[in-house]
Amino acid sequence: MTAKKEDKLVSLQQAAALVRDGDTIAMQGMGTQMSPLALVRELIRAGKRDLQVAMVVGGIGLDWMIAAGCVRKVMAIIINLDEFGMANNFRRAAEAQQLEIEEYTEHTILTRLGAGAMGLPFGVTRSGLGSDILGLHPDTTKVIQCPFTGKPVVACRALEPDVAILHAHRADRYGNIQFFPKPIWTDVDVFPRAAKKVIVSVEEIVENEEIRRTPERTGIPYFKVDALVHLPYGAHPCSLFPRYNFDRAVFQRYADESRTPEGTKAFLDEFVHGLKTHDEYLAKLGGPAALKNLEKWD
Repeated sequence: MTAKKEDKLVSLQQAAALVRDGDTIAMQGMGTQMSPLALVRELIRAGKRDLQVAMVVGGIGLDWMIAAGCVRKVMAIIINLDEFGMANNFRRAAEAQQLEIEEYTEHTILTRLGAGAMGLPFGVTRSGLGSDILGLHPDTTKVIQCPFTGKPVVACRALEPDVAILHAHRADRYGNIQFFPKPIWTDVDVFPRAAKKVIVSVEEIVENEEIRRTPERTGIPYFKVDALVHLPYGAHPCSLFPRYNFDRAVFQRYADESRTPEGTKAFLDEFVHGLKTHDEYLAKLGGPAALKNLEKWD
């Protein structure tokens, strides 16, 4: 049986509508790199609530969502702004016990997602053995005895997110997603396989013939994608190597202003709530000419 090819291109608002209050979201991201931030801004504008977010490394987008009141629970290994310091809104929410937080090692959360992707009740890893972290979440990670070797392994309960959201380099309108180069981060591979729905934003839409010409670049096949949005600079202010670098000025401004709730609100009012479309966001940054400067890897 062959999956039918359909045009997956939708508007940013239509894509965000696929995310429901209370959903578990697997969100791509690695600090200052490769995060679907245009989609994140739309989720905030849409007023999503009670989301449970699974990430490997949470960054600026997750911090925005926490500040905007979108997030009830975080599952990750770390949340920060890389060289720009703490994710201040995550820190404040954690200190005030306003968030449910599940801290994992990289391999335990990826094992949970991997089990979900394979339709298994749990997966196993050795990651976390000998550490205190396994005792934090007895409902999702347990030390068991391997039935073959008798040695201890960590059983990780399957995690099947409702939605995965990602940003990539290009796609055809059917949803064949390509990366240049293919990323080394495992989240890009496992998130769309584990999730029930997949939303991807891309820099460029190309013809199907171009996808067929470079099949080795296809990281997510069309039959896994539910919605596709054309969003140039859709990872901004994060980078999308090798197309553009992260925006140091925006990161530093947010790091400074997010030190207080008032500063955070002013930032979100200016860069999220005050802009109705992605085109307005790009115009605020100075338009294509200004953004071209981010393509210089100096």
